[in-house]
Amino acid sequence: MEKQKLILSRLLMLVMIPIIVLTMIINIVVPDKKISEVENRSLQSFPAFSVNSLLNGEFEKDMGNWFSDQFVGRNTLLHIKYIVNKMTGVKQMDNVFLSSSLIEQASSANAGQLSRNLDSINSFYASHANLNFQFLLIPNAVSIQSDLVPKYAYTEDQNQQMDTIYGKLDQNIKNVDVRSVLKSHADEYLYYKTDHHWTSLNAFYTFQEFAKASDLGKVKKSDYNVYPVKTDFKGTLANKTGSVGLKDTIEIYVPKENSDYIYTNTAASIKSRSLYSLEALDSSNPYNVFLSGNAPYAKLEMNNDSQKHLLVFKDSYANAFIPFLVPYYRTITIVDPRYYFDDIESVVTKECISDVLYLYNANTFVQDTSLSDVLGE
Repeated sequence: MEKQKLILSRLLMLVMIPIIVLTMIINIVVPDKKISEVENRSLQSFPAFSVNSLLNGEFEKDMGNWFSDQFVGRNTLLHIKYIVNKMTGVKQMDNVFLSSSLIEQASSANAGQLSRNLDSINSFYASHANLNFQFLLIPNAVSIQSDLVPKYAYTEDQNQQMDTIYGKLDQNIKNVDVRSVLKSHADEYLYYKTDHHWTSLNAFYTFQEFAKASDLGKVKKSDYNVYPVKTDFKGTLANKTGSVGLKDTIEIYVPKENSDYIYTNTAASIKSRSLYSLEALDSSNPYNVFLSGNAPYAKLEMNNDSQKHLLVFKDSYANAFIPFLVPYYRTITIVDPRYYFDDIESVVTKECISDVLYLYNANTFVQDTSLSDVLGE
């Protein structure tokens, strides 16, 4: 028996060594790929050699990363791994639950930073109490569509997190709590199956509640033309897991009675009469069709009779929501604190801000490390 194992192992080595050598040669000959479209990230290029990098171990480490990233057939292997996991009943890959949709786990809170952010929001309100403040925290699929989470799987209690956040905000900041409304639509297409973002339908239902809380009037779906602009979207969670067989549709909602507007995004060199970047639909991140993606600072100027000037502090969920706001404000100033490093007080004064909206998804908000810095804790 031992002799047979020895013979088998030697035969295996004879087969594997040429395969490894051939793969190594192919990897060297074939030009490196800069980006993985499947994983939506940059890949390690062949490392430059130096004596120092060899001695301190960096060259060996970079070589390992290069071989792993540039391995021939890597994307195929990633897809195979996903298929095998599904067939063998694996319910989770990293922080993603494998179900009929891909569901991202609820994030654990960065307690100290979260407390600082909430204190900063309250302090910012106290120094601008003449303005109208609203706080809109969007629950993620893991809590609204909890029936898709595998039984007995552990995840943070996002509802409890949100209750704690609402309880610590100044009572004069209006919370627009959309959890019960979204729960009533939980069987609808509220979240992408392959991405961590919400869908435009979810943003619409949320805007209905926001409009009600803000006295903007009754909003109906028939007020909009709905256009499917991409029907084969595969998002961040698909990229992470290598999933196959799942794809999404991105829709945009355009008001039938819309204001003319100018959208300015200096960071992206954009000055446009459209909030939508159709070029992004063919990029590695089609969700950037909304507002051309995240920017430190952007501004909307509308041709209407409104006297309201809105300042939005946001994450990427807001990108699909902001188009609904266009008819109701004279200007909308958009600040993403993750990338913004200028003085916010000058913005409040210069833009004659009358309203302030915080719009985040819960997973991002409980981990945010930038908002308190921008608000001037």
